[in-house]
Amino acid sequence: MTLRKIISLSIALSFLVLLVTGILSYFQVYSRTVATLHTVFGGLFVIGVVAHLNNNFRSLKLYGKFNLLLPITLVLGLLFFAAFYQLKPFKSMMDFGAKLKASSGKEVNLSEYLVLEMGQEKDIGITIDLLRSEHYWHPQMAVWTEDSEGNYLETIFVSKATARGLFFGGRSKENFRTFDEKKDAVGDYRRVNALPVWSHKRGVTYADGMYVPTNKNPLPDAITGETLIDNFKLLTSVKRSDSFVLKMEINVAFDDNEYYSEYDFPDDEVYHNGTGQLGQPSIIFEAPIDMNDGKKYYLMELVGHGHHSGQTGEIYSDLSTLTTAKQIVERIVVGVNPNKEQQQIASTNK
Repeated sequence: MTLRKIISLSIALSFLVLLVTGILSYFQVYSRTVATLHTVFGGLFVIGVVAHLNNNFRSLKLYGKFNLLLPITLVLGLLFFAAFYQLKPFKSMMDFGAKLKASSGKEVNLSEYLVLEMGQEKDIGITIDLLRSEHYWHPQMAVWTEDSEGNYLETIFVSKATARGLFFGGRSKENFRTFDEKKDAVGDYRRVNALPVWSHKRGVTYADGMYVPTNKNPLPDAITGETLIDNFKLLTSVKRSDSFVLKMEINVAFDDNEYYSEYDFPDDEVYHNGTGQLGQPSIIFEAPIDMNDGKKYYLMELVGHGHHSGQTGEIYSDLSTLTTAKQIVERIVVGVNPNKEQQQIASTNK
């Protein structure tokens, strides 16, 4: 009886911790402490449930005789399917939680993030807070601004491999981390399909007609950085503007699926150009920012994907052919902090 009491109390207390940490995770920004508590007590809860099932196995066998097992299994299966594939209303529920985090105004603990500070001398301070998801893995990334008409304004950040044309052929999932370090790596294969929306918006063509920088004409260090391999917070700034659209393009290599693989687009030579990095196209997020609306935080929305081989700068809104590419990012929150001069202008316009 004592063992049964211990198991029951452990399950109850574990459930209480899971309930509290689950609520905190839904309504508040990411916390490593909360996530750790949720994981640890989730494990204890599972152990307690297994012990409880073992102690009550005879009773459970009797319950199975009342024809309840099949309908319960079907209902739980449907709930699992809808949650796993982010169907409504679960997608709307998670989007609502993300928007609450974006509008809460609470600063995250920077010790839990990679922190990158660059180009903070301009008129409007910008913080970009990205929480990675399951398939975030060594992504190429570009962040830039456009006006309300879609005209390119300025680049804020570009991953170094793209900014300096450092890609080579012959990569694989196994040698990706070490291949570019080889002294004898040859064959300059710029990945024009990595960030095509940003590169076409920037509108700079090179000698071969491509829009991607070469290792002989790299972008300046002021806007380039190492590949951001974990949750990060980018502290930067943009030029003065009453309103603008912040955009981010992200691409992960080797994430091929049934729509984007070595067997697809056989006549597209660029897609099969030898880089060994075939996969799903880039994904694009955006956040329209109005300096006069009084908001300090904005949630970036996934609005589409780029061309599979980078032939155009068009954004394709149909995401039905993407799978793991939609699981690269959990959420991106943008913070806006105008300097005193910009704040005076905003107050005058009200």
